[in-house]
Amino acid sequence: MTSKEDLHELAEYIVKHGLSLGADQVEAYTLYGSAKSVQVERGSIRKFTDVSNSGLGIRIIKDKSIGMASTTIFTTESIENCVKNAYSLAKVSPPDPNFDSLPFDDKPSPEIPGRHDQAIIDLDVEEFTELILQSIQEAQIHENAVIGGNFTTGHGVRYIVNSLGIDRTSSQTSVSGYLGVKIAEGEDIGNAYYYDAATALSNFKHLKIGNVAGERAKKMLGSKKIETASLPVLLDPDSTYGTVEPILSNGINALSVFNRTAFFVDKIGDSIASEKLNITDDPFYPGGTDSSPFDDEGVVPKKLNLIENGMLQTYITDSYTAPLVGLENTGHASRGSFASRPRPAPYTLSIKPGTTSKDSLLSDMKEGVLMIASPLHSSGNNPQISAQINQGFLVKNGEILHPIKNAVIGCTVFDVYQKIDDLSKETENRSGHEAPWMLLEELQVSGGK
Repeated sequence: MTSKEDLHELAEYIVKHGLSLGADQVEAYTLYGSAKSVQVERGSIRKFTDVSNSGLGIRIIKDKSIGMASTTIFTTESIENCVKNAYSLAKVSPPDPNFDSLPFDDKPSPEIPGRHDQAIIDLDVEEFTELILQSIQEAQIHENAVIGGNFTTGHGVRYIVNSLGIDRTSSQTSVSGYLGVKIAEGEDIGNAYYYDAATALSNFKHLKIGNVAGERAKKMLGSKKIETASLPVLLDPDSTYGTVEPILSNGINALSVFNRTAFFVDKIGDSIASEKLNITDDPFYPGGTDSSPFDDEGVVPKKLNLIENGMLQTYITDSYTAPLVGLENTGHASRGSFASRPRPAPYTLSIKPGTTSKDSLLSDMKEGVLMIASPLHSSGNNPQISAQINQGFLVKNGEILHPIKNAVIGCTVFDVYQKIDDLSKETENRSGHEAPWMLLEELQVSGGK
């Protein structure tokens, strides 16, 4: 069984077979898909891969005990063994007192425009290679430029069926790519990268990937050390999103909240950030690479206002965590793969803009740091941040003086949210992930000079 239609029938069969063994509840998650990937090394195409992403995951509940199994082999024997293994694990596993039930949701799946593009599916190797070569050519702005990266196209259809009546199907295409550029002039080295992703080929900015990566690497030549000081920091939209999103994802994940490891435990209704910070999560953004008509348990999600004027509005939940934190299921279950257990995760975050122009944010800076594609983020549940400035510039009296090298910013995740001084009216939107330029009040910058 390898066709899309077969996998849907397979999901239905898995549920029936699991129940016949004696399971209380059964869930089948099946995925049909493939991905083409091209690796770039030293400005040349080095490797092409075309792999299947098809597989299935099974979750069985027996007396509040949970058993899970998965396989990529679609023979009758393999499938029945997979169901049997999941059931056997459920029988021998200790009951989970926090488990309530698999979900049921009879709301219709909404239509989201732009999630499926036949042009991506029809893209052959020669056309894909030509697109990548054009991007590489854009990045070759210096005779010493060393270029590497990766480009990927993919499409997939997923099916979620459970014994409570969930029966969902959705399909999506994607194309993504990044290039890193290194330019050396003696001991002077400039490094930079850029990426893009889209669900439609016409929206994929492959030329911009090469052009921006090359130009940024060139601008990083001539970097110098700076003195250690407390300085304001201006983040470009990539840095803003890469800073704000991971902190929020940890802080509002209901599982982390229940385990008391989230940054924002017991903070609903409280101020957790500057009043200038407003963030929404839109699962239905047209053409969003992370948009979806339903979550990875088959529940139709909700569009949420997560932060309003700096105040936390809610947590994101799935069927398991919603009862644990006393909230309704927001439909944010997410799986790392068909074999993994779902956990809450956001979809498509939009960080709302301010009213000041980005040029004014820069020109009003007497002395500070401008960061490009260099997010401030912590590791795991650790609120401490120690972030290398990979692409950063020293600013004095509104003028960019030179790139910075060997500098580190130290702060906490709470500092980042509370020290938002201003946000630009301009934003960048990459497949629904939207962010402005963000000015932070003084942070400790260890310059190493």
